[in-house]
Order: sequence, then structure tokens, then C-alpha cells
Amino acid sequence: METSRSIEQGLKEKSFAKGVEREQVSGLSKPNSRVEADVCAADGSNRQSSVMNPFVDWGFKYLFGTERNKRNLVGFLNLVLELECPIVDVEYLNNENIPHEAGGRECVFDVLCIDKSGTRFLIEVQNAPISYIRNRILYYTCRLIEQMGQPGEKWNYNIDKVYSICLMNFMYEQDPVLKREFMLQESYTGTLFTDRIHIVMLQLPCLEAKSMSECNMLYEKLLYLLLQMKKGMSTIEELKRQVYEHGLNEEIRETFLNVLDEANLASLSKSDKALYEARLKSYRDNRACLDYAIETGIRQGIEQGIEQGIKQGIEQGIEQGLELGEEKGLMKGREEGWAEGMAQGKLEIARSMKADGMTSENISKYTGLSASEIENL
Repeated sequence: METSRSIEQGLKEKSFAKGVEREQVSGLSKPNSRVEADVCAADGSNRQSSVMNPFVDWGFKYLFGTERNKRNLVGFLNLVLELECPIVDVEYLNNENIPHEAGGRECVFDVLCIDKSGTRFLIEVQNAPISYIRNRILYYTCRLIEQMGQPGEKWNYNIDKVYSICLMNFMYEQDPVLKREFMLQESYTGTLFTDRIHIVMLQLPCLEAKSMSECNMLYEKLLYLLLQMKKGMSTIEELKRQVYEHGLNEEIRETFLNVLDEANLASLSKSDKALYEARLKSYRDNRACLDYAIETGIRQGIEQGIEQGIKQGIEQGIEQGLELGEEKGLMKGREEGWAEGMAQGKLEIARSMKADGMTSENISKYTGLSASEIENL
């Protein structure tokens, strides 16, 4: 029997053509990697598979909020938060925050967990624009902090740190950027007031990369992968091929590949697939309603704009017409007054010349009046 070392020496890796890794043992080629298992069907041909949309609420919770996919969540947090000391493990917490008093507002977090140091991580996905998005995430964060309060006089307000991460499939700023981080600090010196609240807001439409290689940061690469899954234009195999060809380190690559494995709809149980498809239908219906509302608002805005423009145009036209009419009237009045004044002036001059005994010929020469006009003076 060969030892493990001799077996390793007997392995020869083929080139990664068509996104497939193979190991050759004793001259036989057999599927050995997660890509091979997905790409090769029984007849050796490529098999197409459907990809889960990770921004459907059920899909995101399935990929990052279940015990079986805890390592996906750990990888996600380490990439997005870029911590000096990476998270090793987390424990999921109850994602429902029930108010103490009747009639209070209930909060349901998408994913909520805690690490061994007591730091809590809250992740929210927002697919549609909402008013006061920053206030919302702050409110959810404060509700989570409020849960840490303990009864009795001995509690000294030693609260644990909270990271709140909000993934937004829309722009909420006039000058948007992909990632913004917020903490409490003194306004003049920038001195940190407390590190207990750390909010990260991700505006996903800002990521305009056309390929994973165009992404600069590791968290951008993960977000790019999730957005490609959302578009549904690539198969699991094509997305895995991009991951392998990009040259990520083993730990990050395994996180990406595991996300894709779990997002393979063909691998879901019937009950899970039914749940996902029900939530996907709701997601699409909500998206359609939002699109219709936006289109209706734009159309009504255009119609109102045209109507208001016509009204303003008429008002401005009347005002300008009055101004122009007044200007032309004044001009015409000046012209007529000047002409009448000139005529009167000629007559007065002619009368003076006639009184002085000048002949009609000379008077006509200097005033331009006719002989009959001079005789009538």
C-alpha cells in the first residue's frame, strides 16, 4: 500500500481548462475538487445549474444566517470589517427584538451573532429605498445595545461593542461611495467618544466593476460575487471559474466557493426550494411595485412639469408681451411726438420768417413747407 507521501507524489495537476481541476492517481483521471463535482455530469458534459439570489431575505439568511453556513458569515465579516484580529467563530443570537411594553415596536434583524469577546454583529439587507435609512440602522443598533442592560444596582453600563452592517441595493446619497463607516467622535478634534458603536453602510450600486479583477479590495470581490449571483446571468460553474482564476488565497477562495455551493438551487431540499421560491416571488412582486411606483412618479412629474411649464410660459408670455407692448408704445409715442414737434417747429419758424418779410421761396427753401402752407400762416 502506498504511503500518503507517495500518493501525493503520484498526483499530477492538470491545467485548469474550462474551470476543472483534476487529480491523476495510477493513471486514472477522476473528479476531485468542488468544481469538478459540479461541472462534470455522468456523461462527462457540463451541467448548468441555477444560482440563488443572495439578496432575497430567505436566501441571505440561508447563506449567512444558518449554522451550516457559519463559516460563510465569519468570512463575510472578516472581509467587510477588515479587522486586525480576524473573527474565528461566532454564535447566532435570536434575531427578534421584542419590546418590553405592549404596543412597542418590534425589530427583526436579518442576521445577528456574537463572537467570543462579546462583540455583536448585526447585518441588514435593504433592497428598496426607505426614508431615514441612517436613522433606521442607528435605531436597530441602539435597540441591540438596550438589550445588554441588566437589572439591579451592580450593573455599571459596561456594554459590548456592536457592529452594524447595512447592505443597500440602492443609492441614498447625492455623492455616493461604496463603503462608509461611522463612529461617535468629538466634532472639533476627531477624538473618539466611544468605540462601542461601529456602523458600516454599503451602497452596492457603486460597485461598477465588470470583473473580479477590477475590484481593489477583498470585500469588493465578495460583493461583486454576490451581485453577479443576484443578476443570475452566470452559472455556478462560471462563477467558480472566476474565483479559481483570480488567484485568491486558500481561505478566502474556500469561503467564496462554499457560498456558491450553498447557492446552488439544485442542491436544495424540496422544502427549502419551495421557501426560497416563495420569498423570491415576494421579492419580485415588491420590486415590480417599486418600479411601477417610480415610473408612475416620473410620468406624473413629467405631466405636472409640462402643465406647470405651460402655465408659467403663458404668464411669462403675457408679462413679456405687456413689457414689449409698453416699450413699443413708448417708442412709437416718442416718434410721433418728435414728428409732431418738428412740424410745429417748422410752422413757428415759417411764421417768424414771414413776419420778417422774407419771400415765400426762401421760407419754403429753409423749412420745406409748401407755398400753400406758407400762405395759410
